[in-house]
Amino acid sequence: MLQNSKMKFLPLYVTILVPVTLCQLISIPLHRMKSTRQLMAEVGTDLSDLEYFLKSKPKPHRTNDSVALFKYMDSEFYGIAQFGHPGQPFKMVFDTTWGNTWVPSSKCSWLSPPCFLHKKYNSKASSTYYPNGTTFKIDFGSTGILKGFLSTDEFNIAHTTVKNITFAEAVNIPMTFAMSKADGVLGLGFSSISVDGVTPIFYSLLQQGAIAQPVFSFYFNRDHTSERGGNLILGGSEAKHYNGSFTYFTVTERGYWKIKMDRMEVDTGKKTVGECVSGCDVILDTSTITIRVPNKTAKKLNDLFDATSEWLGRTRVPCNLIPKFPPLSFVFAEKYFIVESHVYIQKVNVLGVTFCLSPFVAWDFNSTRETWVIGGAFMSQYYTEFDLGKNRVGFALAR
Repeated sequence: MLQNSKMKFLPLYVTILVPVTLCQLISIPLHRMKSTRQLMAEVGTDLSDLEYFLKSKPKPHRTNDSVALFKYMDSEFYGIAQFGHPGQPFKMVFDTTWGNTWVPSSKCSWLSPPCFLHKKYNSKASSTYYPNGTTFKIDFGSTGILKGFLSTDEFNIAHTTVKNITFAEAVNIPMTFAMSKADGVLGLGFSSISVDGVTPIFYSLLQQGAIAQPVFSFYFNRDHTSERGGNLILGGSEAKHYNGSFTYFTVTERGYWKIKMDRMEVDTGKKTVGECVSGCDVILDTSTITIRVPNKTAKKLNDLFDATSEWLGRTRVPCNLIPKFPPLSFVFAEKYFIVESHVYIQKVNVLGVTFCLSPFVAWDFNSTRETWVIGGAFMSQYYTEFDLGKNRVGFALAR
């Protein structure tokens, strides 16, 4: 999750198999889940506190110290990873805007809904646990504080086990997480944004020889009728998920996966609307399906889609007009990456009623340069490769 953004999730179901040989690809199937926003609507949850949070839109800093939780309201995917021996499974969000990994602790109070409703890590049940004890804390602004302590244990994902992974056991979790299907977050950001200097799990996979290449990639399946959400590949990319070859762009700051965008264009047929026309920064965020843009940009773009109303902080659009909505053209280094309307419009079913949502969410990043945060609405059209070794991001047309 953008350590300074709003929220959404990447759900993944991982089947834990036997250990594999070293230095191969680790393929993690992603499975679709109902977003927190959708679940809240289905149960008629009181949204007064959430509405206050949505309006407040806390400004993120440039470190991991402040994380806005809003984006996790829009998570569609989660995955299973195991901590300890024998393994304790957790549903995790795989997030390129976090450096740290955390799960609820058995020491978290049962009186706390975010703890009561989620799986909790029990260090006493693990033979490979090693205490660390360092205090862990991230301030979410108006929504509360994520607080706990660091621990070290064995970690298992898909076919692979690595030793001595340090992660956070959370004993105080903001209420925003109460309705989330995911238990915790696995950070795939750079080590420079990791709180307390903790080594990110992906770095540990490299150091222990579990994968040969410092590369991971995401394939998202936008077929809303399928529970299969896609794949996360650790150690490289899978050619079966894309056509042609990758086009690469240099990461401008080793913290977030941030690249430069020339502009974004929308051809309505009558006129071409341009945004980010002087260039802007783009942060790639695998934990959300939205596209977060400056406030004035969000209003301008949403007006193009005949926005009808607000739905739990998102902008509704007419479902019957999706085929008529124009494609979005994202321009990087004068190369056009076009996203079709059936990909970028999100469909949500609540108790048999379908809502269609614009991908654009108003959010101003605390930066001197205009910054967008692009999630699954773009990456569902383009298979995305994150290359830590060569400090770059690659896009290829997804199959």
